[in-house]
This record gives sequence, structure tokens and C-alpha cells, in this order.
Amino acid sequence: MKKAIVVILICVAYANAFGQAKPYKVAFSGQGKKVVVVVQQASVNIQGVDGNEVSIEQTGENRKELPKEADGLRLITGGIVDNTGVGASAEVEGNVLKIIIPKNRYTGVLTIKVPKSLGLSVTESQNWGEQKIIISDIAGEIELKTGNSKAYLNDITGPLVANTGHGKIFVTYSKLSQSSPSSISASGAIDVTLPNDSKANLKIRSYYGDLFTDWDITAVKKEAKATASSGTKTITGQGSVDGESIAVAGQYKIATRVDGGNSDDRDVFKKDQFVYVASSSKTDAFEGTINGGGVVIDLKSSNGNIYVRKKK
Repeated sequence: MKKAIVVILICVAYANAFGQAKPYKVAFSGQGKKVVVVVQQASVNIQGVDGNEVSIEQTGENRKELPKEADGLRLITGGIVDNTGVGASAEVEGNVLKIIIPKNRYTGVLTIKVPKSLGLSVTESQNWGEQKIIISDIAGEIELKTGNSKAYLNDITGPLVANTGHGKIFVTYSKLSQSSPSSISASGAIDVTLPNDSKANLKIRSYYGDLFTDWDITAVKKEAKATASSGTKTITGQGSVDGESIAVAGQYKIATRVDGGNSDDRDVFKKDQFVYVASSSKTDAFEGTINGGGVVIDLKSSNGNIYVRKKK
């Protein structure tokens, strides 16, 4: 019994020593309202909840205690004023609640709870380091843009527009909304899990990766498009293709992509008067339907595999 009491006292003392600040809460809910979160090199855990409040609270993970000399003072990091008491700035502007989480050693991992029906936008504004961004139980529209961090989206319904610079993204849908398309692009791997009753049209593009799935996907057949020419021009000078110098003279034709893409999707190399247009033939593009088709899900990875799974 005495040992148990000692253990409890130690736990209480530990909790007090590393206790987080009182959670920040603000009433914010209603149709058409949106929570915008800007993250500066920090890890966040965003959770959808019932109710009409948004709350922000600290966890003990990766958190350093404020110096004793700072007792009663407000923290300002990178020009961002902590007006919440938990290491973040929060301000309501019309239908938008904007939360800025600056990089500092005292915040640790912030947990943000929002009414699950609200729209959500999360942007990582600094692209170095590798943190985690976790988003769970959101039924509203989600916009996500990250740099190097890994993103985990759990039990969402969509629509989702997500872009990761150098990180990976893992998405699990609890239900697939048919209201608007979803688009996910990443440099690394994309891992998407869908409920068994999902109806979707998949558009898959992987440049240096492969597609793996346990779905029965019906491929969409495309009609071949003829290669078009943008004209004939005369050139002289020096150029290079794949690192090899080439002397050129005479006439050449610039061909458009056979899949109808525009010039922004082509690799164009210019040197002096030499122009070489490389097609995107290395792109592994695939379109197919699941359960007869439905809302469009566009998945594109420039340097990783794409996984489309059935929810177990």
C-alpha cells in the first residue's frame, strides 16, 4: 500500500513538473466557417469533435519548460505573439479562425480540436526538418500543404486537396463523399485506404514508382490520340540532352504530348538556339473505376509508390 502511494505521488510530481498550460478555447462553429492552421516547423494533432468549440492544448512530448524568469511574461517567437497561452496565435476574422503555430522549443506537440463539420486548411510554411501532421475525424473539406513532414489523415470523408513537398502522406477514409473530387500529390509515397462500398474514378500517375492495390479496378480505355506538330523551325548552335553535348543545324519539329498534355508537363531544355522537348513517356498513367465509378480521386507521386487499399 505504501509503495502504491509513493508511486502515485511520484506520478503527480512528474505531471506537475511537466504539466502543460491550460487549454485555450474559443466558440467557433457554423455553416461556411473554416479553421486555417499555419505551422512553422512543428508537429500538430488536429482532431474533429462534436460541439461548437475550438480548443488548443499542449502535450508533454518534445516540450521544454519555460525559464523561471519568464513567469508572467508573454512569449513572442518570430514576430508571432502567443495570445493563447499555449504557444500559438489565434484570431477570428469573419468566417475564418486562423491559428499560427511558430517554431519554438516550449510548445511541444499541440493538439487542436475543431468541430468536425468545419472546413480545414493546414499549411506548413517552413520546409526543413521532419515533423508529423495528424488530422483525424474531419467531415468537412480539407486542404493540406506540407514540406518535409509526414502527413496522416485518419477517418476523413473528403473532399481532400493535399500536396506534400518531400514527405509521405497516409489517408484513411471513413466514408467517401461524392460531393467534390479529391486530389493528392506527393514527392514520396501515397497510401490511401477506402471503405469497401466506395464508388470512385481513380486517376493514377507515378513517375518513378508503382501502383499497388487489393481493389478490383476496371481500367478506363482511352482512344489513341495522334501526335501533333507545332511547326518546323530552323536551328543552329550547341545543345545537350541527358548530359551529352550535341551540335545541331537544320530543321526540327516540336511534338506535343500524345496524351494531350500542355507544355507545362514537358521537359524543355534550352541552350543557345537549341530546343529539345522530351515527352513524359516515363510517366506511368492509369485510370480506372471501383464499384462502377463515382467521385474522382486524383493521385500523383513524382518519386514514390502509390498504394490504394480496402479498409479492413
